[in-house]
Amino acid sequence: MIKKTLKEIIKEIKDKENACIVVLDELTDVHNVGAIIRTAVATGVDAVVVGKHNQAPINDTVMRTSAYTADMIPIIEMNINDSLRILKENGFWVHGLFMKGDSSLWKSDLKGKVAIVVGSEGDGIHDLTRKLCDFALAIPMDEKVESLNASVSAGITLYERLRQIS
Repeated sequence: MIKKTLKEIIKEIKDKENACIVVLDELTDVHNVGAIIRTAVATGVDAVVVGKHNQAPINDTVMRTSAYTADMIPIIEMNINDSLRILKENGFWVHGLFMKGDSSLWKSDLKGKVAIVVGSEGDGIHDLTRKLCDFALAIPMDEKVESLNASVSAGITLYERLRQIS
């Protein structure tokens, strides 16, 4: 696992036109964390931020589920809200994924410097973290389904971002 600070990552990518950081807000399922890391690497994400508390550990299961791509991307362990404040101070737009977001993912602009926040499997994104999001995105889906798995939501969003910047 590549260990760096968020400030080190921001310094390294300061000139990158379409920088992207994925922020995991208290995901507890190691399989979701591993799958999100694998998708983050596949879509060119620059780093993944995980919380210090109530967060699945980056363990052997995460490594296997990520197909060992967790060794290919910086994973930063820090307070989620502090990370979002630092990202915003450095020109990042923060997009949170919500069951009932204000705007459709299909109408969002994911180009430029973006942070994508994925909430926990049961509670979603916490209230204080939601207030730090610039955009509350919803993935369009049939009304018979309330929500998607966290790793599926992250995958759809990261590939939409890749489609927009390609």
